[in-house]
Amino acid sequence: MCLQAHWLTRQSLIRRSRCCGLRSGISNKDGQIIWCEVSSSPVFDSKGCMIYTVAHIQDITERKKAEEIVRLSNIYNRSLIEASLDPLVTIGHDGKITDVNEATEKVTGYLRGELIDTDFTNYFTEPEKAEKGYQEVFKEGFVLNYELEIQHKSGKITPVLYNASIYKDEFGEIFGVFAAARDITERKRNEQELFNTKKH
Repeated sequence: MCLQAHWLTRQSLIRRSRCCGLRSGISNKDGQIIWCEVSSSPVFDSKGCMIYTVAHIQDITERKKAEEIVRLSNIYNRSLIEASLDPLVTIGHDGKITDVNEATEKVTGYLRGELIDTDFTNYFTEPEKAEKGYQEVFKEGFVLNYELEIQHKSGKITPVLYNASIYKDEFGEIFGVFAAARDITERKRNEQELFNTKKH
């Protein structure tokens, strides 16, 4: 039994209750690290006296490897998201925001923690059109140049074109929508100036 299991067993004896959930890496004879989850439960006799403890050690090495892959993947994905100057957002099946980058914080006026788990449609002048857009992505797999207006919490309006597509998990199941917004404020201004010139 590893030292961690001994420690947990001792805690179980002291507390006279079950101890569980301790994770620890153990080096085998080949020098490989085996990750274990240790649980320990006291056993009582008919008089309620604790007579011994039972320790259960489960090999969770594969689970730890999978968790590490997910952790590194998240770090990599966040670095890609933050590298973009355009507002980027990921949306779940329920229409809730699951992640954003700094550019999205700036264009909406809200911090990442305030945006996550809120409705994607909350930040547009036309919420119904925004909802129709992301639902079309789930249905068709993507949308291109979908025009919307983002409303900053101060009231400032930013016209944008959204390009969005679905993204999948490691099992090939649709996990959500990844959407990128391109600010077209300058283009809109030029179009308006051209229109005014022709009008006169």
